[in-house]
Amino acid sequence: MTRIMKLGRQLREIEQAIFALPAPLERQVASITSRELDLAARCDPPWMYGTPPEQETAAWGTGADIGITRVRSDNPQVRMRGIGLWLAVIYHETQTSDAPGASELHRQVMRVVRQLKERLGDSDAAAIQANADEADAAESSTASAAVA
Repeated sequence: MTRIMKLGRQLREIEQAIFALPAPLERQVASITSRELDLAARCDPPWMYGTPPEQETAAWGTGADIGITRVRSDNPQVRMRGIGLWLAVIYHETQTSDAPGASELHRQVMRVVRQLKERLGDSDAAAIQANADEADAAESSTASAAVA
């Protein structure tokens, strides 16, 4: 099975976990996801966020695997942290990937992040959008620097 197919199945699991939460916890997941996107954007490369330093030699990190393992936890706090970690890592991994299906998966991840943003309301949503925009800008400047 290809990585993109595996991630697509995991995304459906993430969506089910998010929307099974009560409204107050959805707001917390949105906030956690916003913070995780911001932290991942500061890593070089961002898709390696959550990966132990000794494992950073692989094509992709272990952050998604750690995140999905946490999503499967019985503890709601651990589950919410896993959702945020997984979304942040996969957002960045698929953003610049040229793998078949990666752009479609990226659009699906952006849709989930947008839905979380909508549940937060206007003031908190602006913070999530700013973090996502900042992440996109960081990716663009890194890509531009690599080309130069």
